[in-house]
Amino acid sequence: MHKKTDLRILRTKQSIRRAFYELIQEKGYEAITIQDIADRAIINRNTFYLHYQNKPDLLETCINELLSELKEAVVLCPVSTNPFSISILETVMTTVLEHISSHKTFYYAMLIEENRIYQFRTKMENIIKDKLNEGWNTDKVNAPLEISKELLLEYLVSAFMGIVIWWIRNDQPLSVEEASSQFSRIITYGHLKAAGGRVED
Repeated sequence: MHKKTDLRILRTKQSIRRAFYELIQEKGYEAITIQDIADRAIINRNTFYLHYQNKPDLLETCINELLSELKEAVVLCPVSTNPFSISILETVMTTVLEHISSHKTFYYAMLIEENRIYQFRTKMENIIKDKLNEGWNTDKVNAPLEISKELLLEYLVSAFMGIVIWWIRNDQPLSVEEASSQFSRIITYGHLKAAGGRVED
């Protein structure tokens, strides 16, 4: 009986969240009401309040749980003394895109166009930045960087998120593997060389 109850609660929460994500895409977060969510999830308002205090509580719970899953997956990516190597970049991008593929509606709702949730993008960027910065130890680097490490991290994270958003917006036009490989080659070799063009001084 307890298992049945747990499954019922799980299904209800999944229905609420799925309805919430769909409505964010359609109307934007601010325009959604609790009644909208209840109607879409085919529950009554009282059932919603059994699980969430209000709309901000639902949003915060969704963001924290999904980003915790993402962080756990990214943390498992290998780290070397060169966190900007092609293999590290490709592995981190692959991990992120695979996670997005499993939660497409959520990420679309959080990141795309005028209905996006800005706090979500900032938190996601911080996860990527922390990973790329992990293991960085100047004592193990043969020579100091010729540019600011902070500037380099900002550049990489901006490029990373740009690819992620393009990939989601265009309904995943490249496979996870191909998008990750092309991204890491562009970052490592520069856009002209990665595209097969001639590089001139």
